[in-house]
Order: sequence, then C-alpha cells, then structure tokens
Amino acid sequence: MVSSTPVLGYYDPSKPLTLSVDASSKGLGAVLFQDEKPLAYASRALSPAQQHYAQIEKETLAIVYGAQKFHQFIYGRPTVVESDHKPLQYILNGPLHQAPLRLQKMMLTLQRYDLKVKYRPGVELSVADALSRSHLPETAVTLIPDL
Repeated sequence: MVSSTPVLGYYDPSKPLTLSVDASSKGLGAVLFQDEKPLAYASRALSPAQQHYAQIEKETLAIVYGAQKFHQFIYGRPTVVESDHKPLQYILNGPLHQAPLRLQKMMLTLQRYDLKVKYRPGVELSVADALSRSHLPETAVTLIPDL
C-alpha cells in the first residue's frame, strides 16, 4: 500500500473519510484514507509523562492527535476512525460521566468532530502501526509560539 505509486491520493470532499490511528509504547501514528488510499500521514513521539499512560489512554490520545492533525479535512464531516483497541468503541460511544477523568478530557476534545470508532485488528492497521513505531525521536510541544 505505501510502496505502490502514486503513494498519496487527492482529497475529494464528496467521498467518505477514514482515519486510521495507533499508539505504541513511545509514539502515535495516524493516516487519513479515502477509498482505501492514503491522503496524509502523521506521527509523533509521546512525552515522558504520556509514555506512562494506560494503553487505552494512549489509543484515545492517538485519536485526538489524528483528529487535530487532520482538522481541516474532517471537521464537519462524518469520519470513521479505525483502531486496534476494541474497548474504545464502547467507551467513546458511551456516556461521558462513566469514563475515567483523563479519558473524559480527551472525549470532550473529540466532541467537535463527527467520529464513529470502529475496531479493526492490528494486522490490518499496518500503516498507522508502522508510523507509531517509527516516529521522530522527540516532539517538542510549543504552548506559546515565538513572535
């Protein structure tokens, strides 16, 4: 899929979108697909504090990262999110008050998007998995940009 030419497809606003995400122990990966063809790739390293998150929190963080990274494509459009973490589809589609506090904060961030989380086995998420494992060594988060 990644090795075939052309590697990236063109965005078509009339076609449905799929956001494929994955989290490893040290990084996050996200791929935006349309017609099973990748439109854009993204990955980043986890901070030292984020590396100590539970796996379900890392996977939710991957969804937040992918949604924010591809905001200009998915905002206002129904988007299917593919994850290899099955409990996410139940927790993210359930009531907000029943989720743990850290997940509640991430769920509030995701409320601006029209996302439907679907489970897909990890073998089928090879691109997002590869991106989460081969991230940049360090990702600096700038809270206040330089003027």
